Amino acid sequence: MVNGIIENRATSRRGFLGFAAGTAAALLARPAVSFGEPQPLFVAPTGRTKFQQRLLGPIYSNPCPFTADLRLDDAAQKKAIDRAIAQGIGVFATTAGNTKYTTLSFDEIRQVNRVMIESVAGRALTIAATGDWDTPHAVEFAKYAESVGADGVQVLNSQQFRENEDESFNHFKTVAAAVKCPIVLHGKFSDTLLARLVEIDNVEAMKEDHALEDYVRQQIDHGKRLVIFGGGGENRFYIGWPYGAQAYYATFSTFAPDIAARVWKIIQNGDIRAAAALTARYDYPYIRTFTHGKWHATLELFGLASRQVRPPHKVFTDEQMAELRHFFVSRGIDPAAYGGK
Repeated sequence: MVNGIIENRATSRRGFLGFAAGTAAALLARPAVSFGEPQPLFVAPTGRTKFQQRLLGPIYSNPCPFTADLRLDDAAQKKAIDRAIAQGIGVFATTAGNTKYTTLSFDEIRQVNRVMIESVAGRALTIAATGDWDTPHAVEFAKYAESVGADGVQVLNSQQFRENEDESFNHFKTVAAAVKCPIVLHGKFSDTLLARLVEIDNVEAMKEDHALEDYVRQQIDHGKRLVIFGGGGENRFYIGWPYGAQAYYATFSTFAPDIAARVWKIIQNGDIRAAAALTARYDYPYIRTFTHGKWHATLELFGLASRQVRPPHKVFTDEQMAELRHFFVSRGIDPAAYGGK
């Protein structure tokens, strides 16, 4: 019986090998299925408007630096922008959150946006941003931003409209109709609302603030119509990139832009793993414990502005400054090399 079983297994194995060989021969005889030519890992977008073509790579999100007595520091803003442009950063933007609109008056919001646009002086793309405002307020600011030279206006999905999609749609439609420049959507949008908003002619981009699953889905659904960039650090870009994402926030662009520029160059060269390794070393551990107090302390550490920030944000102590410096030095970054401490 044992020999019989062994014999049957051997017969079965010979039969299988014969079948496999015949199948392989048949497959080789069939014409190959063509999936097109292999593409580079990163392909510059085509079929885009001029604004969308320029909305590419790392985005400098304006932190609104303050002087020691908590006034807007226009000189510091210009210095940081010049440093970033010198390293090739091509997009500069305000946003209601990062630019701390809740701590600013409306006149100060106009000022920080104007100074950013004037400092960039046409050397890169500029996006001004509305706050959590009613429609007349948003329209007034959008017209102002366009008048001082903003390349686009980012419009926040105001809290007061978020429970009513018709009101939210009308808010964006009204603001978009008031200007000629491109509109950037900002906020969380249901699929049904976003499908309506992309029908507005000058809506050209979106800063997403949803869960990663929503980012991926909406990038797949609307990425050919809009430039969608993640509302977070570089790490979100690697989620959206396989589906066509082309721009992202890069926190280091605001104080050590050479590092942000290096990441983007590696992405353009097609080595996503190497770029992600740099993100894991620099950008991600920094924003993992992000606070506005930490961000402004970093501006001081890198010789750009004071560490001061308006309440409710907390100003870093000297002890925290020392710890922050150690964080950078431990990663091979010497703030003194940037003119800092």
